[in-house]
Amino acid sequence: MAHGQKLHTFCALAWPRKSIWNRDIDKSADAEVLRTLSEKTATPFERVRATTLAAYEGVLYEKHNHFGPTAWIMPVGVYHRTRRQFGLQYCPRCLADDEDPYYRRRWRLAFMVLCETHHTLLLDRCPRCGEAVNFHRNELGNPQKFATDSLTRCHGCDFDLRFANPPKNSPGVSRAEVEYTNKLLQAVEECYVRVSKTETVYSLMYFTILRHLMSVMAMKNKRLERLRMTLSELYGVEVYAPQPEGRSPDVQEMGLSQRRQLLQIARCLLEEWPHRFVHLAQKHKVWSSLWLKHMEGCPWERSQTAPFWFWRVVHDHLYRARYHPSDEEMREAGKHLKRKGLSPNKSELSRLLGVVVRRDIDE
Repeated sequence: MAHGQKLHTFCALAWPRKSIWNRDIDKSADAEVLRTLSEKTATPFERVRATTLAAYEGVLYEKHNHFGPTAWIMPVGVYHRTRRQFGLQYCPRCLADDEDPYYRRRWRLAFMVLCETHHTLLLDRCPRCGEAVNFHRNELGNPQKFATDSLTRCHGCDFDLRFANPPKNSPGVSRAEVEYTNKLLQAVEECYVRVSKTETVYSLMYFTILRHLMSVMAMKNKRLERLRMTLSELYGVEVYAPQPEGRSPDVQEMGLSQRRQLLQIARCLLEEWPHRFVHLAQKHKVWSSLWLKHMEGCPWERSQTAPFWFWRVVHDHLYRARYHPSDEEMREAGKHLKRKGLSPNKSELSRLLGVVVRRDIDE
């Protein structure tokens, strides 16, 4: 803007061998892109890297994926230099307060659903035409416009995003939500989280479980449904309704409303750790198998074990070992069935013993 140049022309001059706007540059910028920025702006390399999403590696997730899905980072869906998905959120009041408006890096994170400064929900699209934020296209294809004059104008309808109103028909932001958002942002800054009065863990371990709880509580399951209803009744959080068909999308692929609901559910489960979590899980019979077996993550993630601070609580309080009858019990059960004139097959054995038997007694 200061040079009076079109954005794509400027980028072609600064990085003649690099593709910038046909990819998620905040996520994919490599060392060469960052070195150019560092040299041309006389800024330390590490300070430049801190403006990228890759700087969250080791804080929010274990490994940053430059060109594929990464935990917590919402996709923008680049297609022919156009962002089709709503991965860049914004707070209209923040943009209005800025002398030079800019989009905060944290607005790309899935746990950010509200502005911690203005206590209002974030937006993720133009309220007039519904387009995703594509500020880099404001002057694209317009030969009469020699440079971008604003980062807040919608490229689709020219609406100024600074004047957008909060979404309608959404519950007001609660004090608990604001406090929890500040807690999460503090965890990103300090790299650790206090989970209870006596235990503090690295932020990576905390965010792993936060995202895991959101994923589990998004599942279709009768016991989880009852647990969600109880949390709504006790703590006033919205009731989350899983998708009727197919696999639930990953947390960072969900819409703002879904993420907000699941974030509130996970917050309630993590408060007063571990007493509330254990009590509610036991009450609704949500045992360790459900809390732990899904820790393998998505197909694009490396399998992992649960962080110890979470595993220990689940194992000590919610572990229910499956009962397997011994061979002697099976034989005695078979004799009992024969005395009753019944066949000692798998079906009858299962009904008598109250467990799933996978073989006949005579096998």
